Amino acid sequence: MINAFDAMRNTPPDRRKVVIATEWNGESTICTSVRDYGVGISEEARERLFEHFFTTKAEGLGMGLGIVRSIVESHAGTVTAENVADGGARFHFTLPASTAAL
Repeated sequence: MINAFDAMRNTPPDRRKVVIATEWNGESTICTSVRDYGVGISEEARERLFEHFFTTKAEGLGMGLGIVRSIVESHAGTVTAENVADGGARFHFTLPASTAAL
């Protein structure tokens, strides 16, 4: 979410919005997404987003998304990022769900 807020720093205030959604596919997977209305992800950044120490921020360490990926994958999940057609970016992560936990 912090990355989403940062991505909209130069977005006009009336367009700033973050949408967080969680869905259960009814079987075995839960998907959470975070969508912003910022500038989107450049081609160069998209290829390296989840690498440790890669950042597009002047004061960033480049650890956040790498840590997210490590945590999600250690729980047998996946994490992806995409640009959205009407502007901004959406990050998804999926995790296996157990019906016993519901």
